[in-house]
Amino acid sequence: MHTGGIAVDGPVISTGDLARQRALFEGVLGLEAVAEQRLSGGTVAALFGLSDTTAHSVLLATPGTRIGVRLVAFEPCSDVAIRPGGVGLQTDALKVVDFFTRDLDRAVARLRSFGFDLVGPSARLELPTGEVFHEAHVRAPDGVMVAFIHPLRARAADYVSVTDRLFSEVQSCSGPVAELEPVRRFYEQGLGLGCGLEYRFESESFGRMIGAGQATLVRANNFGRVVEDVMLGVIHYGLPAHLAPPSLRDRCRVPHRGLVAASLGVSDLDALLARCVAAGAEVAVPPASVVLEPWGRVRTATVRGPHGVAHLLVERS
Repeated sequence: MHTGGIAVDGPVISTGDLARQRALFEGVLGLEAVAEQRLSGGTVAALFGLSDTTAHSVLLATPGTRIGVRLVAFEPCSDVAIRPGGVGLQTDALKVVDFFTRDLDRAVARLRSFGFDLVGPSARLELPTGEVFHEAHVRAPDGVMVAFIHPLRARAADYVSVTDRLFSEVQSCSGPVAELEPVRRFYEQGLGLGCGLEYRFESESFGRMIGAGQATLVRANNFGRVVEDVMLGVIHYGLPAHLAPPSLRDRCRVPHRGLVAASLGVSDLDALLARCVAAGAEVAVPPASVVLEPWGRVRTATVRGPHGVAHLLVERS
C-alpha cells in the first residue's frame, strides 16, 4: 500500500456465471487466480450486509501486479442484472472495466476464439491533449462491459504498468453519473484519491458506441494514481435534458449481478470512514472482522458514494 494509506485494487463483480467470467478474465485477458474461497453466511453478512446467503469468491490479478477483479457468485443467485445486456446510458452505477491493448485486431481475434465479440462499432477518441485512442467494447456475462483501448497516438506506459503483453492490467473502472461535483468531493475529501486524469471530448462515433445515437460531449474524471492504481472513473455524457437517462442507484445492490463495487485497500479504516461520512457518503455495511483470502483476517466496511456506487474497504496488515 502506498504512503497515502489507500490503494484501488479493482472492481467486484457479482456473477451468475462464474465459469464464463473466468473464461474472459483468465482465458482472454490473462489474469490469474490468487485466491479462491467459500464464504459462509456469517462472512457474507459481515462483508456485504446480506442475510441467508453464502458465496464463492475468486480473486484474479494480472501477473506481476496486485490489480485485478474479485468475482463473487452469491448463493442463491439473483435473477436481476444491474445493467441488462451491459448497454445503456443509465447513471449512478459502474458500467465498464477498461484494459489497454497493444493490438486491437489481435485482441478481437482472441476474444472471438473464446466465443466473445464486440458490442456495436468501435470509436476513435481524440483528446484535447492531442492523444488519440481507439476503443472497443465487449459484453461480458451479467451485464458487465469490458473496454479495450488501443493507443494510436499516446504512450500506454503513461496509463498502465503492463505494456509488453497483448492486454494490460485493469486500467480503470468507470460509470456515468448524474452529477460530477458531489462525486469529486467524495473521492478527494473522503477517500483521499486525487483526480489523476481529467478530460473532455466530443465524439459522434463514441455516442453511437454507447447508444446515444448522436454526438456526445463527454466529461470525465478519473481518481487514483494514474499507473499504480485501478482508476475510478466518473463520466458525464452531456446529453440534453430530454435524453437524460434514468438512475440505477436503487438497482446497483448486492446480490444483483454485475459491477457491484470497487475494492480498495486501506491503512486506517476508522479514520477513513469518518472522512467519507463528512464528505457525503453512506456507511452501507459497518466495520467487521472477517477472513478474506489471500490476506487472512482483515477489517472491512462498505461505503456508498453520492452516486450510489459501493466501495469495499479492506484494512489489511
